[in-house]
Amino acid sequence: MAEAPLDERWAEIETRGWLTDRAFPSRAAELAAVRDVARGGLGAARVFDGHRNGLERILGHRPQDVPDQFRTEAAAGRLRLGVWGADPGPADGTPACLDPSGSSVTGVKTFCSGAGHLDLAIVLVRRTPDGPPILPVLVELRDTAAAQVDRTWFRGTVLQESHSHRVVFDRAPVVAVLGTEGTLVEDPWISGDALRSAGVWAGAADSIAAGLAGMATRGDDDATAAGRARAIVGTVDAWLAAGLAAVEDAHRTGSDPWPVVTALRLELTERLRALMRLAAEQHGSRGLVTDEPFAEARAALDLLLLQHRLAPVATKLGRRGSEQA
Repeated sequence: MAEAPLDERWAEIETRGWLTDRAFPSRAAELAAVRDVARGGLGAARVFDGHRNGLERILGHRPQDVPDQFRTEAAAGRLRLGVWGADPGPADGTPACLDPSGSSVTGVKTFCSGAGHLDLAIVLVRRTPDGPPILPVLVELRDTAAAQVDRTWFRGTVLQESHSHRVVFDRAPVVAVLGTEGTLVEDPWISGDALRSAGVWAGAADSIAAGLAGMATRGDDDATAAGRARAIVGTVDAWLAAGLAAVEDAHRTGSDPWPVVTALRLELTERLRALMRLAAEQHGSRGLVTDEPFAEARAALDLLLLQHRLAPVATKLGRRGSEQA
Protein backbone atom coordinates (compact mmCIF):
# COMPACT_ATOMS: atom_id res chain seq x y z
CA MET A 1 0.00 0.00 0.00
CA ALA A 2 1.06 3.62 -0.53
CA GLU A 3 2.78 5.54 2.24
CA ALA A 4 0.44 6.85 4.92
CA PRO A 5 -0.33 10.61 4.87
CA LEU A 6 2.40 12.83 6.27
CA ASP A 7 0.19 14.22 9.06
CA GLU A 8 -0.52 10.68 10.24
CA ARG A 9 3.15 9.68 10.18
CA TRP A 10 4.15 12.95 11.86
CA ALA A 11 1.69 12.36 14.69
CA GLU A 12 3.39 9.00 15.31
CA ILE A 13 6.83 10.64 15.33
CA GLU A 14 5.62 13.33 17.74
CA THR A 15 4.05 10.73 20.04
CA ARG A 16 7.39 8.97 20.21
CA GLY A 17 8.97 12.22 21.39
CA TRP A 18 11.34 12.43 18.43
CA LEU A 19 10.90 16.13 17.64
CA THR A 20 12.68 17.58 20.68
CA ASP A 21 16.34 18.43 21.08
CA ARG A 22 16.74 15.77 23.80
CA ALA A 23 14.90 13.02 21.95
CA PHE A 24 17.96 10.80 21.55
CA PRO A 25 20.79 9.87 23.91
CA SER A 26 23.28 9.78 21.05
CA ARG A 27 23.77 10.63 17.39
CA ALA A 28 23.68 6.90 16.67
CA ALA A 29 20.20 6.67 18.21
CA GLU A 30 19.02 9.62 16.12
CA LEU A 31 20.40 7.99 12.97
CA ALA A 32 18.60 4.75 13.83
CA ALA A 33 15.33 6.68 14.25
CA VAL A 34 15.70 8.35 10.84
CA ARG A 35 16.30 4.93 9.32
CA ASP A 36 13.31 3.49 11.14
CA VAL A 37 10.98 6.21 9.84
CA ALA A 38 12.29 5.61 6.30
CA ARG A 39 11.32 1.94 6.46
CA GLY A 40 7.71 3.09 6.71
CA GLY A 41 8.01 5.49 3.77
CA LEU A 42 10.59 7.91 2.41
CA GLY A 43 8.29 10.93 2.23
CA ALA A 44 7.88 11.32 5.99
CA ALA A 45 11.51 10.32 6.50
CA ARG A 46 12.68 13.12 4.24
CA VAL A 47 10.68 15.67 6.24
CA PHE A 48 11.85 14.19 9.56
CA ASP A 49 15.45 14.25 8.35
CA GLY A 50 15.03 17.96 7.50
CA HIS A 51 13.50 18.67 10.91
CA ARG A 52 16.47 17.09 12.71
CA ASN A 53 18.88 19.00 10.46
CA GLY A 54 17.11 22.28 11.22
CA LEU A 55 16.99 21.57 14.93
CA GLU A 56 20.75 21.00 15.13
CA ARG A 57 21.49 24.08 13.05
CA ILE A 58 19.52 26.55 15.18
CA LEU A 59 20.34 24.99 18.56
CA GLY A 60 23.86 23.66 18.05
CA HIS A 61 25.42 25.45 15.10
CA ARG A 62 24.07 29.03 15.16
CA PRO A 63 22.08 29.49 18.41
CA GLN A 64 23.52 32.99 18.85
CA ASP A 65 21.60 34.14 15.76
CA VAL A 66 18.15 32.87 16.80
CA PRO A 67 15.82 34.69 19.25
CA ASP A 68 15.32 32.89 22.57
CA GLN A 69 11.61 32.30 22.01
CA PHE A 70 12.17 30.31 18.85
CA ARG A 71 15.01 28.27 20.32
CA THR A 72 12.88 27.39 23.35
CA GLU A 73 9.93 26.31 21.22
CA ALA A 74 12.15 24.34 18.85
CA ALA A 75 13.92 22.55 21.69
CA ALA A 76 10.57 21.50 23.12
CA GLY A 77 9.45 20.07 19.78
CA ARG A 78 6.71 22.66 19.31
CA LEU A 79 8.05 23.89 15.95
CA ARG A 80 8.24 21.90 12.73
CA LEU A 81 11.49 22.74 10.98
CA GLY A 82 13.10 22.16 7.60
CA VAL A 83 15.99 23.16 5.35
CA TRP A 84 15.23 24.33 1.80
CA GLY A 85 18.06 24.84 -0.67
CA ALA A 86 16.92 24.07 -4.22
CA ASP A 87 16.78 27.02 -6.60
CA PRO A 88 13.95 27.37 -9.14
CA GLY A 89 14.42 26.29 -12.73
CA PRO A 90 14.16 28.79 -15.62
CA ALA A 91 10.36 28.45 -15.77
CA ASP A 92 9.75 28.30 -12.02
CA GLY A 93 10.05 31.98 -11.12
CA THR A 94 12.54 34.43 -9.65
CA PRO A 95 15.05 33.00 -7.13
CA ALA A 96 14.45 33.84 -3.48
CA CYS A 97 16.22 37.02 -2.35
CA LEU A 98 16.68 38.71 0.99
CA ASP A 99 15.16 42.18 1.21
CA PRO A 100 17.86 44.90 1.53
CA SER A 101 16.64 45.54 5.07
CA GLY A 102 17.20 41.88 5.94
CA SER A 103 13.67 41.54 7.29
CA SER A 104 11.96 39.46 4.62
CA VAL A 105 12.40 37.10 1.66
CA THR A 106 10.74 37.33 -1.75
CA GLY A 107 11.04 34.85 -4.62
CA VAL A 108 10.86 31.12 -5.26
CA LYS A 109 12.36 27.88 -3.95
CA THR A 110 11.61 24.36 -5.20
CA PHE A 111 11.78 20.85 -3.75
CA CYS A 112 10.70 22.36 -0.41
CA SER A 113 10.14 19.20 1.64
CA GLY A 114 7.35 19.59 4.17
CA ALA A 115 5.88 22.63 2.42
CA GLY A 116 2.51 23.47 3.93
CA HIS A 117 3.41 21.38 6.96
CA LEU A 118 6.35 23.24 8.52
CA ASP A 119 6.38 26.28 10.79
CA LEU A 120 9.88 27.53 9.98
CA ALA A 121 12.54 26.66 7.42
CA ILE A 122 16.19 27.50 6.94
CA VAL A 123 16.15 28.84 3.37
CA LEU A 124 19.20 29.47 1.19
CA VAL A 125 18.68 32.85 -0.44
CA ARG A 126 20.55 35.51 -2.40
CA ARG A 127 21.28 39.06 -1.30
CA THR A 128 20.88 40.27 -4.90
CA PRO A 129 19.19 38.61 -7.90
CA ASP A 130 22.56 37.73 -9.44
CA GLY A 131 24.26 36.80 -6.15
CA PRO A 132 25.05 33.28 -4.96
CA PRO A 133 22.12 31.37 -3.36
CA ILE A 134 24.06 30.41 -0.26
CA LEU A 135 22.93 32.73 2.56
CA PRO A 136 20.95 30.74 5.17
CA VAL A 137 18.03 32.58 6.74
CA LEU A 138 15.38 31.25 9.10
CA VAL A 139 11.99 32.10 7.59
CA GLU A 140 8.52 32.18 9.16
CA LEU A 141 6.12 30.04 7.11
CA ARG A 142 2.85 30.21 9.05
CA ASP A 143 1.57 33.23 7.13
CA THR A 144 0.26 31.42 4.04
CA ALA A 145 0.01 34.66 2.06
CA ALA A 146 3.72 35.33 2.62
CA ALA A 147 4.80 31.72 1.95
CA GLN A 148 2.49 30.37 -0.76
CA VAL A 149 2.67 26.64 -1.45
CA ASP A 150 2.25 25.64 -5.09
CA ARG A 151 1.05 22.02 -4.92
CA THR A 152 0.75 21.73 -8.71
CA TRP A 153 4.51 21.90 -9.30
CA PHE A 154 5.41 18.47 -7.82
CA ARG A 155 3.59 16.17 -10.24
CA GLY A 156 5.62 13.01 -9.68
CA THR A 157 3.93 9.86 -8.44
CA VAL A 158 6.58 9.02 -5.84
CA LEU A 159 7.63 10.84 -2.66
CA GLN A 160 4.29 12.62 -2.64
CA GLU A 161 4.19 12.50 1.16
CA SER A 162 7.43 14.49 1.29
CA HIS A 163 5.31 17.46 0.13
CA SER A 164 8.34 18.78 -1.76
CA HIS A 165 6.44 21.61 -3.40
CA ARG A 166 7.35 24.91 -5.01
CA VAL A 167 7.07 27.79 -2.54
CA VAL A 168 6.57 31.43 -3.52
CA PHE A 169 7.72 33.91 -0.89
CA ASP A 170 6.14 37.36 -0.80
CA ARG A 171 7.93 39.35 1.90
CA ALA A 172 8.01 36.31 4.16
CA PRO A 173 9.31 37.37 7.60
CA VAL A 174 12.91 36.52 8.45
CA VAL A 175 13.35 35.27 12.01
CA ALA A 176 17.16 35.18 11.82
CA VAL A 177 20.07 35.36 9.43
CA LEU A 178 22.29 32.39 10.23
CA GLY A 179 25.87 33.53 9.84
CA THR A 180 26.77 34.59 6.33
CA GLU A 181 27.20 33.18 2.83
CA GLY A 182 28.40 29.59 3.02
CA THR A 183 27.61 29.05 6.71
CA LEU A 184 25.35 26.10 5.95
CA VAL A 185 28.20 24.07 4.41
CA GLU A 186 30.48 24.42 7.42
CA ASP A 187 31.68 21.19 8.97
CA PRO A 188 31.01 19.13 10.98
CA TRP A 189 27.42 20.31 10.56
CA ILE A 190 27.07 19.68 6.82
CA SER A 191 28.52 16.19 7.28
CA GLY A 192 25.93 15.56 9.98
CA ASP A 193 23.21 16.59 7.52
CA ALA A 194 24.62 14.23 4.90
CA LEU A 195 24.78 11.39 7.41
CA ARG A 196 21.07 11.79 8.25
CA SER A 197 20.22 11.75 4.54
CA ALA A 198 22.18 8.52 4.22
CA GLY A 199 20.09 7.15 7.09
CA VAL A 200 17.00 7.76 4.96
CA TRP A 201 18.63 5.88 2.08
CA ALA A 202 19.44 3.03 4.45
CA GLY A 203 15.81 2.69 5.51
CA ALA A 204 14.81 2.28 1.87
CA ALA A 205 17.53 -0.34 1.42
CA ASP A 206 16.16 -2.25 4.41
CA SER A 207 12.69 -2.31 2.85
CA ILE A 208 13.94 -3.46 -0.55
CA ALA A 209 16.19 -6.14 0.95
CA ALA A 210 13.35 -7.40 3.16
CA GLY A 211 11.23 -7.95 0.07
CA LEU A 212 14.00 -10.01 -1.52
CA ALA A 213 14.46 -12.00 1.68
CA GLY A 214 10.78 -12.90 1.54
CA MET A 215 11.29 -14.38 -1.94
CA ALA A 216 14.31 -16.49 -0.97
CA THR A 217 12.32 -19.72 -0.48
CA ARG A 218 11.19 -19.78 -4.11
CA GLY A 219 14.46 -21.13 -5.48
CA ASP A 220 18.21 -20.77 -5.74
CA ASP A 221 18.12 -17.67 -7.94
CA ASP A 222 15.95 -15.81 -5.43
CA ALA A 223 18.06 -17.02 -2.50
CA THR A 224 21.18 -15.79 -4.28
CA ALA A 225 19.59 -12.39 -4.87
CA ALA A 226 18.55 -12.21 -1.22
CA GLY A 227 22.12 -13.01 -0.18
CA ARG A 228 23.52 -10.29 -2.39
CA ALA A 229 20.98 -7.83 -1.02
CA ARG A 230 21.96 -8.75 2.52
CA ALA A 231 25.60 -8.11 1.65
CA ILE A 232 24.73 -4.69 0.24
CA VAL A 233 22.83 -3.78 3.40
CA GLY A 234 25.89 -4.89 5.37
CA THR A 235 27.96 -2.47 3.29
CA VAL A 236 25.45 0.28 4.08
CA ASP A 237 25.78 -0.51 7.79
CA ALA A 238 29.57 -0.37 7.62
CA TRP A 239 29.62 2.96 5.82
CA LEU A 240 27.08 4.49 8.22
CA ALA A 241 29.22 3.38 11.15
CA ALA A 242 32.29 4.95 9.54
CA GLY A 243 30.44 8.19 8.81
CA LEU A 244 29.02 8.32 12.32
CA ALA A 245 32.48 7.86 13.83
CA ALA A 246 33.91 10.60 11.59
CA VAL A 247 31.18 13.12 12.52
CA GLU A 248 31.39 12.35 16.22
CA ASP A 249 35.17 12.62 16.18
CA ALA A 250 34.90 15.96 14.36
CA HIS A 251 32.63 17.33 17.08
CA ARG A 252 35.03 16.13 19.77
CA THR A 253 38.40 16.98 18.28
CA GLY A 254 37.82 19.29 15.32
CA SER A 255 38.98 16.69 12.79
CA ASP A 256 37.72 16.81 9.21
CA PRO A 257 34.83 14.39 8.54
CA TRP A 258 34.36 15.47 4.93
CA PRO A 259 36.50 12.80 3.15
CA VAL A 260 34.81 9.91 4.96
CA VAL A 261 31.28 11.27 4.57
CA THR A 262 31.90 12.09 0.90
CA ALA A 263 33.19 8.58 0.24
CA LEU A 264 30.15 7.24 2.10
CA ARG A 265 27.75 9.13 -0.17
CA LEU A 266 29.58 8.09 -3.33
CA GLU A 267 29.80 4.42 -2.38
CA LEU A 268 26.28 4.11 -1.02
CA THR A 269 24.89 5.69 -4.18
CA GLU A 270 26.57 2.97 -6.26
CA ARG A 271 25.67 0.11 -3.92
CA LEU A 272 22.05 1.20 -3.59
CA ARG A 273 21.64 1.49 -7.34
CA ALA A 274 23.00 -2.04 -7.61
CA LEU A 275 20.41 -3.12 -5.03
CA MET A 276 17.58 -1.44 -6.95
CA ARG A 277 18.68 -3.13 -10.18
CA LEU A 278 18.96 -6.52 -8.46
CA ALA A 279 15.52 -6.17 -6.88
CA ALA A 280 13.89 -5.11 -10.16
CA GLU A 281 15.36 -8.12 -11.93
CA GLN A 282 14.04 -10.49 -9.27
CA HIS A 283 10.60 -8.94 -8.95
CA GLY A 284 10.23 -8.59 -12.71
CA SER A 285 7.71 -6.41 -14.46
CA ARG A 286 4.84 -8.08 -12.61
CA GLY A 287 6.31 -7.12 -9.24
CA LEU A 288 6.90 -3.54 -10.37
CA VAL A 289 3.20 -3.10 -11.14
CA THR A 290 1.63 -5.26 -8.41
CA ASP A 291 3.95 -4.95 -5.40
CA GLU A 292 3.23 -1.35 -4.38
CA PRO A 293 5.50 -1.13 -1.30
CA PHE A 294 8.48 -2.40 -3.32
CA ALA A 295 7.76 -0.23 -6.36
CA GLU A 296 7.32 2.86 -4.19
CA ALA A 297 10.48 2.28 -2.11
CA ARG A 298 12.56 1.66 -5.24
CA ALA A 299 11.25 4.68 -7.17
CA ALA A 300 11.45 7.01 -4.16
CA LEU A 301 15.03 5.99 -3.41
CA ASP A 302 16.00 6.54 -7.04
CA LEU A 303 14.57 10.08 -6.89
CA LEU A 304 16.34 10.87 -3.62
CA LEU A 305 19.69 9.71 -4.99
CA LEU A 306 19.22 11.88 -8.08
CA GLN A 307 18.67 14.97 -5.93
CA HIS A 308 22.29 14.87 -4.77
CA ARG A 309 24.82 16.03 -7.38
CA LEU A 310 27.88 14.02 -6.45
CA ALA A 311 30.17 14.67 -9.43
CA PRO A 312 31.57 17.92 -7.92
CA VAL A 313 32.37 16.28 -4.57
CA ALA A 314 33.90 13.26 -6.32
CA THR A 315 36.15 15.63 -8.26
CA LYS A 316 37.13 17.44 -5.07
CA LEU A 317 37.86 14.15 -3.30
CA GLY A 318 39.97 12.97 -6.21
CA ARG A 319 42.02 16.17 -6.30
CA ARG A 320 42.55 16.05 -2.55
CA GLY A 321 43.82 12.49 -2.84
CA SER A 322 46.15 13.49 -5.65
CA GLU A 323 47.58 16.36 -3.59
CA GLN A 324 48.14 14.07 -0.62
CA ALA A 325 49.85 11.48 -2.82
